[in-house]
Amino acid sequence: MSLPPFCIVYRNTAQLASVLADAQVMAAIGFSVHSRTNPADSRQFTVGLPELGGSQSLEVWYSRLPLQRDSTGGIYWAGNQEVLLAHLLLEESAYPDLAGATYAAYRQLLTFVHRQGYPCLLRVWNYFPHINRMDNGLERYQAFCQGRHQALATELSRFESTLPAACALGSQTPGLLIYVLAARQAGIQIENPRQLSAFRYPRQYGPKSPSFSRAILKSWGAARASHLYLSGTASIVGHLTRHRHNLIAQLHETLLNMETLLKQAGQRIQVPFRLALLKVYVRPTVDIACLRNPIIERFGPELPLLFLQADICRSDLLVEIEGLGVSLD
Repeated sequence: MSLPPFCIVYRNTAQLASVLADAQVMAAIGFSVHSRTNPADSRQFTVGLPELGGSQSLEVWYSRLPLQRDSTGGIYWAGNQEVLLAHLLLEESAYPDLAGATYAAYRQLLTFVHRQGYPCLLRVWNYFPHINRMDNGLERYQAFCQGRHQALATELSRFESTLPAACALGSQTPGLLIYVLAARQAGIQIENPRQLSAFRYPRQYGPKSPSFSRAILKSWGAARASHLYLSGTASIVGHLTRHRHNLIAQLHETLLNMETLLKQAGQRIQVPFRLALLKVYVRPTVDIACLRNPIIERFGPELPLLFLQADICRSDLLVEIEGLGVSLD
């Protein structure tokens, strides 16, 4: 069986030099207290979330196809003949508010990926500070959702049926960092029957609903493996938070939601899925020791795990988890 056009692995930051020496590396993403792009090599950028547990990890994207890379108007990108990974770090202070900054960033990214010939967003990561703070009567996460929705509605027709998987986390550093995985051909939207689709949330969650799919299933052609890009997933059933401020109960509800998405994807193409890696976001007060063992017990000790300190989009949530699933055929 041939392989997907890229893979993701976790490496140690001590390997950064050798990682960047590899011409097939699309990106080497670090985690620290600052969001920034390496001026010497734009494939290496840092998300402003500290890693927990004593490790210093890189999230390394390897291309299995010939690779091109460049920068355009503040967007740094690398791509092969099937997918493109691009990131943009926008200074929020240059805009009147977060909604305006988000709208500008998404318009710029959407215009760019269309121009490059990769019009289909599969997965988007969003990081910005003070996600739960109220500004001008609106929570910053809600303002972000407003700007994102406006940009997507402007750029894409019938956009709710093609929304990417996504997450939005509160970082510790100024600036709006967005990175996207885009493809020439669209994936399949996968929703969770245990949850109301985020883009259909009632108005109590803000002027505009969060614009993302619970997961995106992408098959890479005949007789090739499939990926399942799992959005940031939390202890939400219907549209309501479950087990408010109860860490372990929230963890198990979150893992059940992820297992449900894996099952839904498997039923869609009649092929089972397994998790290939997880990224676990937790609030500063959380002890990750009590999270690691339940995850290992459920999915096995070989599953790569990355724990990051972040603020979650709802103030009553303590943990959010995203992941990559792969087909087993």
